[in-house]
Amino acid sequence: MDHRLKKFIISFPKGWVNVSEENPDGPPTFINELIRPSGVLQISTAAYLSGELPDADNNTLLGLSRKAGITHDFGKHNHEESGNCRFGKYGFVQFGRPDFPYIAVWHLTNGKDFIFSTFICSESPRIEQVNDVHQILTTLRRKNIFGL
Repeated sequence: MDHRLKKFIISFPKGWVNVSEENPDGPPTFINELIRPSGVLQISTAAYLSGELPDADNNTLLGLSRKAGITHDFGKHNHEESGNCRFGKYGFVQFGRPDFPYIAVWHLTNGKDFIFSTFICSESPRIEQVNDVHQILTTLRRKNIFGL
């Protein structure tokens, strides 16, 4: 597991590997080596340190994901979803453009900390990949004080 995600428990389905060393200045990066071409999953975190607690509901998370997609010119807005997950709440928005037909932007929060993730594919992904990413991100959780 990438050392930057050491405070989290993340379950990756068979075939998913850490390729962060290929982009050392980038966020923790994962691909499914059993699928070619594989989409690229990147996961970043932001920890609450002090001050006023963020007030992020599902609509806020969707708004953050929409804004990221628009800011980075990820293309046409195709789908969005929000709900509860092991970490707390999530919102993701799917975009697409000719060179990257599937770009999903995720924001998760536990009420204090945030996780930002993207899953970007240069070809339309297999449904298994989309389901894997959904499972990875909705079951991700923070370790407790005992490291479990």
